[in-house]
This record gives sequence, C-alpha cells and structure tokens, in this order.
Amino acid sequence: MQIISIVLLVAGLALSAWWILQWVMASPLQPVDSEHHHFGVVLVDSPKSVVEHTFLLKNTSDEPLRILKTVPSCGCTWAGPGEPYLEAGATMELPVTLSVKESHTLDSNIKVVLENNPPLVLWLSADGRIRDSLRHTPRSISIRRAATEGTLGIKQSNARLYIEGWDDTRPEEPVFDVPDGLEVEFFGWRLVKQGKKRVGTPDLYEGDLFVKAIGTPPKNVEIPVSLPSGQKTTLLVNGNVGLRGGEFNDRSWVEDEAGVSFDPVVPLKSGEPD
Repeated sequence: MQIISIVLLVAGLALSAWWILQWVMASPLQPVDSEHHHFGVVLVDSPKSVVEHTFLLKNTSDEPLRILKTVPSCGCTWAGPGEPYLEAGATMELPVTLSVKESHTLDSNIKVVLENNPPLVLWLSADGRIRDSLRHTPRSISIRRAATEGTLGIKQSNARLYIEGWDDTRPEEPVFDVPDGLEVEFFGWRLVKQGKKRVGTPDLYEGDLFVKAIGTPPKNVEIPVSLPSGQKTTLLVNGNVGLRGGEFNDRSWVEDEAGVSFDPVVPLKSGEPD
C-alpha cells in the first residue's frame, strides 16, 4: 500500500511539473479561436487546389511583441508575415493557404517566431480527394495491320482504366462512346490496393478493356469514356502523341508499370475476316 502511495505521489508531481513547464513555455501570442484549422474534404483539380484560412491572433501579454517571421513546415503551406509589432492586448489577422495535390490526409504547421518569446505553432489539415480520378494506359492504343504480306492482320489491342474508390464502394461501370469502326469490351473493376483510413488514402481499382477494329484500323481516333458520376477520360487509338500542336488534349493517362504489358498485339482468331 505504501509503495502504491509513493508511485501515485511521484506521478502527480511529474504531471504538475509538466503542466507548469507547458505554462512557462507557452507563447504570449495565442489564437482567439483555435490553433488548428481543418479544411474538411478538398476536391483536387489538376495540378492542385489551394484553400485559404485566416487565423485571428492576440497578444495575451502586457508587453508589445515583435514578430520576426512565419515558417511553414512544408512547401504546400504559405503564411503571411504578420504584424512586425503587436501591442499588448491587440489582435492581428494571419492569412494562410494550403495546397492539396493528391487523395490523402494532409497535415502541416506554421511556426510564428517571436523575439525573446516562445513561438506559436498553428496547425492545418485537409482531406484531399482528386475530383476526377479516372485514368488510362497506354497513352495511345496501337491497332495496326501486320507489315508482312500474307501474315494474319492485327486489329485488336488491350488497355487499362484506373480509378479511386471510397468507403468500400465499387466504382460504377464506365460508358464508352465508341466511334464507327471500333468495338470496346470492358472486363470489370478489380480492387488492387486497399486504402488506409488513418492517412486518408483511397482504394485503388483497375479494369482491363479490349479494343478491336472492324475492318481497316483507324488513325487518330478518340474514344470518350465517362462514369455516371461525371468522371471522364479519353482513349486515343493510333494517335501520333509526339506531334506538337495536336488536337488531343486529354492528360489523364498514366505511364505503364514496369514489368506489366498493357498493349500486347493480339492476332485475330482463325476464321475471322481480315
């Protein structure tokens, strides 16, 4: 019993010492409302979305404060310089911004450095979500005839779609606006990576599709792809993506993954018309 009493006494003294230290080290510059601002869900449009907030800060001491600088913790955060001098009891506004580029929870802080006083640390957070995450590979789907005379013609090719998912909900089926001379078969979505709620990352889905030419393979043809939710991308068939000034402006394609072939040449089955 005596040992328990001693342990409780030591724990109480340690806690008291911690609170005293926090009080002594506290900055005389304090937020009027809260030192933390959460922007909630931020929909990200390429290449980034920027959100803004203004902290209201007060000099809680009985002496003027000199603000030397504001130091963001990362390049995604910006803060104004603040007032060079803030009289006792006075308040000031500190505008800040946070740039969100990806689908994940983003945390950042801003240190307001004071002369001869402890700094004030302000916190920002946001849950980023790419507004239109539908992507595809390859950049241009190649469907060409065989170069050697007498060889069975090649008129079909594979591609792949990618999309982010949330709340364990499988994505909707895509709709293809297929032009004349082509056919598209989609093989459904499959979950390839589970999201992590702790860091706010989404589930990742991918789905293979099969593009086939009916007759002579067309050149530089676009296939718009959309979801009922409004997300969209554009597949390009036999396009010259290396030409500058071209009319194909879609940028929702992703690089091929190492070791995975997304564009195999598939010969027509025996008996099919060339």
